[in-house]
Amino acid sequence: MPPRDGQLPLESLRDLIGVARALYAAWKKERVGPIELEELAAVGRDLSAALQLARKTSPGTLGHRAAWSRAEDAARRLGHLVGKLEPLHRTLAAATERALASQSGGATGLTLAERDAKKHHNRMRS
Repeated sequence: MPPRDGQLPLESLRDLIGVARALYAAWKKERVGPIELEELAAVGRDLSAALQLARKTSPGTLGHRAAWSRAEDAARRLGHLVGKLEPLHRTLAAATERALASQSGGATGLTLAERDAKKHHNRMRS
């Protein structure tokens, strides 16, 4: 991990926020308990707050070190929530579903496997 006096890696922080959002969507769909959902939402809020603070402050400042600390704590909590055995397939499927729905303005009506098969078929025809 880079020293806290350096620039907080903003792109990595955005990636963690994306993981938290996708996991939240998957857990909500699976009706995971409200305590776990609230803790995951709190992790997402802390990651977002760290990102905003890091953007507004310069490396080496007290504010930027606070952003580092908040990001590290939230990432550690996210790791505990996910655990070693959390299958990420559901999380990635939920993220893909949300991304594709936002691109097309609604649900695509196809599963991830169906979309992959269609892409492969279209490549074979070209």
